[in-house]
Amino acid sequence: MEQEQGIASAKKVWESVKYYTVKCAECSKWRLIPSKEKYEEIREKIEEHLFVCETAREWRPDVSCKDESDIKQDGTMRWAMDKPRIPQTPSGWQRILRIRAEGGTTFFDVYVII
Repeated sequence: MEQEQGIASAKKVWESVKYYTVKCAECSKWRLIPSKEKYEEIREKIEEHLFVCETAREWRPDVSCKDESDIKQDGTMRWAMDKPRIPQTPSGWQRILRIRAEGGTTFFDVYVII
């Protein structure tokens, strides 16, 4: 019974991340990633396979380092930097980032749920 309540409460957690982005290793511009799954795939291997703008051609055929950044760190949004090399979750599981309110000692919580 206690375990069921824990699972039920975990399912009530909602995702607070609106955009997934990666910084180009060559030009330092931020590129929007089209899905959470693609972001996790990139993040898992970011140190072995540095992200560059040309990588985004998979979903944006004409993008290059000459283009403007997709998003700017200008104070209008709260940013959180994820750690590299975190393995993707197994099939059927989700890794959810929940940004905390301002003033906390931790910026976000990570939940792994089915």
